[in-house]
Formats: sequence, structure tokens, C-alpha cells
Amino acid sequence: MSYKLIINKEQAEIICKALDLFSRIGCGQFEEILRHPTIEKDVMSGKVHNRYMPIVRETLDVVKGMLTGHPPGMSTGITMADEPNRVSYDIFQIVRQRLAIDNNDPEHSIHRHEPKQWSEQPLPAISIAPVARDEENKP
Repeated sequence: MSYKLIINKEQAEIICKALDLFSRIGCGQFEEILRHPTIEKDVMSGKVHNRYMPIVRETLDVVKGMLTGHPPGMSTGITMADEPNRVSYDIFQIVRQRLAIDNNDPEHSIHRHEPKQWSEQPLPAISIAPVARDEENKP
């Protein structure tokens, strides 16, 4: 069974970030939680005081060690990651490549490289959807 999902560019960017975060956390990169847009915004705006950040990072390192056995700064690579993390990374690569092409990223950009299949699942397909009739009439 296969599915079709029609999304706009902003939605594709969010899906791309979510897939990247999912695969990274699954590989034990818990520190990546701090790159979530809401958390990053709250830290930058001062809503979360900078003095708490060392404690937050230390806590993430402790939790990471407890759940994965990895010390700070270490994680599982994508080649050794569990299948759900590899599937997520595969989909991430496909969406990232499409966005890079659409954004006219430089030809040598890693984001434009042909995605490599890491999971046992086939790489998904992505393409530009035709503009819907109701979208044509929007200002």
C-alpha cells in the first residue's frame, strides 16, 4: 500500500526538520533537542534563562547515558541505527534534496546529493505537485 500527501514548501521544511530530529534522537543525539525551533527560540529570547543551559545539557547527557549507554558527544551512526531511525533518515534525505533543488542551493551542496538508502525500505519518491485550481486564484 502506498500513500500520497500534498504539502506546501513550509510543511515540507517542517517535515524535513522533524524527520532529522527523530533519526538523531533515535541515534542517541539527545542534545539535538535543543535545536528544536520552539526551544531554540525560547532560549534566544530569554524565556529560558541562559544560566539553566549548562544544567539542561548535563541532564540531557545523563539521560542519554542512562537510555543509550553513550557518553557525552557520542552516538550511534546511521549505519548502525535501528530501522525506524534509518527509514526516517532516508525520507529526510529525499525531502531535503527536493527542497535544496527548489531553493537553488549550489550544485555541490550536500543537500543536493543523491540520497543513499540506509534502511530496508525503498527510498520514497517526491515531486512538485501541480497547482490546485483554488491556489491559482489566490493573491
